[in-house]
Amino acid sequence: MERQTRPCIPEVSISDDKMSAKMKLTLNEEGSKWTVEELKNLIISKNVKTGIMESSICDVLDNEIYDIAIEIARGKEPVPGKDGYYVYHVAMPEVEDTPKELEDGTVQYVKTASHTVVDEGDLLAEYVQATNGEYGYTVDNTMLPPKRGKDLPRLKGKGFSIEENRYIASTHGMVEITERGFRITNLLEVSGNVDINYGHIDFDGDVNIRGDVKSGMNVKATGNIEITGHVGNCQIEAGKNIVVHNGMQGKFAGKLVAGGDIECKFFENSQAVAKGNINVRSVMNSQLEAEGKVTVEGKDSVVLGGSVHAVQGMELSEAGNETEIETLLVAGALPDTLRRDAELRGLIQKVEGEVDLLDRSAKVLERMTNTNITKETNVRRMKIIQAKVIKSAELKKYQLEKVRSEALIHSGKDASVVIQKVIFPGCHVEIAGTGVEVRQEMKHVKFVLRDGIIEAALLY
Repeated sequence: MERQTRPCIPEVSISDDKMSAKMKLTLNEEGSKWTVEELKNLIISKNVKTGIMESSICDVLDNEIYDIAIEIARGKEPVPGKDGYYVYHVAMPEVEDTPKELEDGTVQYVKTASHTVVDEGDLLAEYVQATNGEYGYTVDNTMLPPKRGKDLPRLKGKGFSIEENRYIASTHGMVEITERGFRITNLLEVSGNVDINYGHIDFDGDVNIRGDVKSGMNVKATGNIEITGHVGNCQIEAGKNIVVHNGMQGKFAGKLVAGGDIECKFFENSQAVAKGNINVRSVMNSQLEAEGKVTVEGKDSVVLGGSVHAVQGMELSEAGNETEIETLLVAGALPDTLRRDAELRGLIQKVEGEVDLLDRSAKVLERMTNTNITKETNVRRMKIIQAKVIKSAELKKYQLEKVRSEALIHSGKDASVVIQKVIFPGCHVEIAGTGVEVRQEMKHVKFVLRDGIIEAALLY
């Protein structure tokens, strides 16, 4: 027989917010005996339609709980929606500031400031939209709407596109994360000095430094480098051009290397190497090398001590001084370049012969495979083909170097050394491997190579 209560009078009450319902059984001999199902039906009849906890009703009967109000139904609070948020796939770079052992065994204690660089098509961020939340309900089955989460505004900036809440880089460059979004640029701007506190720079793009580059620092960029201030004993390397507005004091070790032109106010105890031209106002005890032209002119311009080598020639305001300090001026292709060009000619002929021999051997073995092929023959043929691929790559490398070497030699065949003001004894002028010592002061002259002899002609 189904379990029943003792004679009692049940009372069902609903809270003011209708989120809870309670039941109290009051013992009374004039009351009735109730089963679980009867009590459940009574509760429903009192407008308690959802959230009924049958287990609580059973507990009342099993434990004979009387004269105490027990919760037998509970509503559900609405679950608010989650706010929208961004998932970033690029992070601010960490600064490497721990000691680092270099290849030569020395230890570098200066930190290197790295930068987050992305390529076109890289995923920068994803936006996860706000959610609606979940509905709640009262015990009388009144639905309670949730509060929707807040959506964030779109990220702003440049250098990216938005595809279905995904932020995609539309260009190659450095990522700057701002308060409002992203900015992708191939320009790194340094507002102050590059020193031990800022760290070395190694950047894929252009670099603009508005201060000085202090001694001991390295700056490397695949693009252009522009420095507003001075440069000390530093290593500066650019894939394109270098501009130094206030000169360089290299302490005999500082060096600029450019894949394009170099422009600098002055060089003092420094080195500069450019695949293009070098333009400077004065040069003191420095070594300059340019595959293009070197121009040293302006107020108080002079080349004093050291050496200047310009494949396409140079134009100087003044060279040397009255103390006859040694100054070397070299124009045209150097003997080393000419020797390497001749060496390349021999290497190309040699490797062409090897490639031709391998090609003929491979064809012979290929004909054999069409008749009585053996495993050993096929293996040998594959090895020959592999050797031919390696030799062909070597040949291409030599051919490209030869093309560049010939272009360099050709660009310097009419090179000259032009002195706008004066050149002093102690200077040595060399053109395409032929040299002459300047033994007396000369003004307004142009040194040229004619029939293997250097001649000096007046400019006007």
